[in-house]
Amino acid sequence: MKGSIPSDNDKILAVLFVEFDNNYGIKLSYQVPDNFIDETTFKILENYFVTKSKQLHGKLIVTQTFDFQTIGIPTEIPHSNAVQNGRKVSIFNIVLITKVGANTDPYEKILKKLISYFTIFEQEKRFLSSEGKNSRIRDIINNIFRGINDHGYCSVNVIDELNVIKLSYVNKDHCVNPPQIKDSDVPIIISNLEECVAWDLTLRELYPFLDNQKPMRLLADLSLLDIMLVKKCIQSLIYYNLAFVVSPIRYSNTYYVTSAIQSIMQSTALQEECIDYVKMDDRYPCPSWEVIFNLYETFQSGIKLKQVFLYEKPFLRNINERRLVEFGLLKGILKRLHRYPIACGSADEDDFLPEVLEYIQHGVLDGQHSYDDICVKLGCKLDKVENDLDFCKNITIVQKLDV
Repeated sequence: MKGSIPSDNDKILAVLFVEFDNNYGIKLSYQVPDNFIDETTFKILENYFVTKSKQLHGKLIVTQTFDFQTIGIPTEIPHSNAVQNGRKVSIFNIVLITKVGANTDPYEKILKKLISYFTIFEQEKRFLSSEGKNSRIRDIINNIFRGINDHGYCSVNVIDELNVIKLSYVNKDHCVNPPQIKDSDVPIIISNLEECVAWDLTLRELYPFLDNQKPMRLLADLSLLDIMLVKKCIQSLIYYNLAFVVSPIRYSNTYYVTSAIQSIMQSTALQEECIDYVKMDDRYPCPSWEVIFNLYETFQSGIKLKQVFLYEKPFLRNINERRLVEFGLLKGILKRLHRYPIACGSADEDDFLPEVLEYIQHGVLDGQHSYDDICVKLGCKLDKVENDLDFCKNITIVQKLDV
């Protein structure tokens, strides 16, 4: 999965490959950039990179010295067969160097995953003990350095296209806890997923149908995937700040503006982000923040979206109507008013019209299913649900804003 790009303070300054050589002892075999660590500095730190105590093998060791910190996990891989190159084990460390105070948590996960790759490749392909390892290890540490710093992830073909190392930088402080997702929720993609598609088999099947308009149930049906698998995939995208979910956006919906709009009023960066998100055509002048703000302020009277747009005509100001609502929901500027029908009285057939009994039999008139949920569960259009339920004397409609 594609990760997040490290902040300037957390970026990797250098990557080292350190190993124990029978003839030379502890050896700095490769480093990127070249000559970042000189011989004198290396001699001071080498016993932290390849420790004499086996109890420290497999443990994260962080040192803070000079003007940087080092992060490494000394590792010993037993050879599965007879002694290779005069050695029964491969002892090595991949050391990441950052500024003092950089967050080490994401790098610990990267190093642990990298070591698991190296262990498998050594046991199956003699990756570390073969004579041709030099260029491959140099490629790996160079890709880690460039890829993590520039993109938040890297992918390296180690031996062939079937033996690939994939690493991503994930800072949990910048991740979003994924919400519970309903069948009726619509995933909104807010980042380019083309790189991620190659990493995730579920996303590969789902990707052609992600258009920011289809609900989960329809996505599952079209992609021939289990609905729970689709939800987990979207939750993963939300966690990495690549997507969020909204209820279906319809002209018949009602939205209310919230006090969160004040935070954008005080942030030029958020205003520019909003303008860039909602503009409709790059060939025409961008809409001003004042125009966008006035549009959001219109969502106070409880009128339907269709009425707002018919009166204000955002498209004449180069504003994409759907994306205006999406951005409002993403930033908490807008909240949707939902309707939840509740069947009152007994379930006696004489108390309800025949078309309403079907809803009761499906258990959706319990106050827990919104009109959107009912449409998806029963596979029917909103117009039909409204005609069946809105004016039924034994149905109470409860209206609630998004939490």
